[in-house]
Order: sequence, then structure tokens, then C-alpha cells
Amino acid sequence: MNTERILQQARERARAAGKRHAGDLTPEEAHAVLREHPKAILIDVRSQPELDFAGFVEGCCHVPWQLYPGMTPNADFDADLRKKAQPDNLLLLLCRTGGRSLAAAEHLADLGYRHCYNILGGFEGKHDPYGQRGKVEGWKASDLPWRHK
Repeated sequence: MNTERILQQARERARAAGKRHAGDLTPEEAHAVLREHPKAILIDVRSQPELDFAGFVEGCCHVPWQLYPGMTPNADFDADLRKKAQPDNLLLLLCRTGGRSLAAAEHLADLGYRHCYNILGGFEGKHDPYGQRGKVEGWKASDLPWRHK
């Protein structure tokens, strides 16, 4: 599947849900876009301890949306992101379950970033019946490449 077709489906998915950002990608679609689009940038908005303990996608840019402990809003988010990306860049945003990356994508859309895509299910997705993440949905459950430090 080519990148433009994937992005079009993501745009339609987000519009159908009434969202303001560019689109919603499945983890598999996001992985394909990252492989096929040389200027796509993966922005992981999780806190540093989440990357340290749960793992991360190699090559991602880390710009936390909230700060640990307390998960308080990152007052430097806009400035930190501007150091890594411009409003015309193709940005794919990732968090643990897809909630913070959605909030960040909507925020960036309001700031004029026109190509911000949320990755549905995030890195680990929702809990399974045993309370464990990474098995039901998200990047890990899709068996996409990731690693620990």
C-alpha cells in the first residue's frame, strides 16, 4: 500500500470521528509510512520513564507531552517540538495508548502543524483481561520493531 493511500485512509478515519488533526493511523500503517516516506518523523510523547521501562521505537524523536512524576503538562512541549519538526513536516505521534498522542496532535493542528497523525492504540494499547498491556492493540501487539535501552 503506498503512503498517500495510507494517509488518505487515516484522514478519512479522523474526519469521520470529528477530529481536527490530519489523521489516525493504525500501528501497521504508521510503520509502513515510516519505511516509505523519507521525511516522516515519529514523535514519541511519552514520559522518559515510560521509554526507559516499556521500550521505544528506534529512531523516534522524544518530546514528552506530560512530565513524570505527576504527569503534569510539559510547558516546553511547543519549543521542544519546534527543535525537531516544522509545521509542514509529516509527524506521526505515539504514546502509551493513543490518548496523549491524540491530544498532542490536536494541539499541534491548532498551532498550524498540518500533517500530524495519531497512532491508534499507541505503543502498548489497552489492558488485556489480566491487566497487562502490549498484547491487545498498539505497536507492540502488532509485532512491529521496538527495543529497550
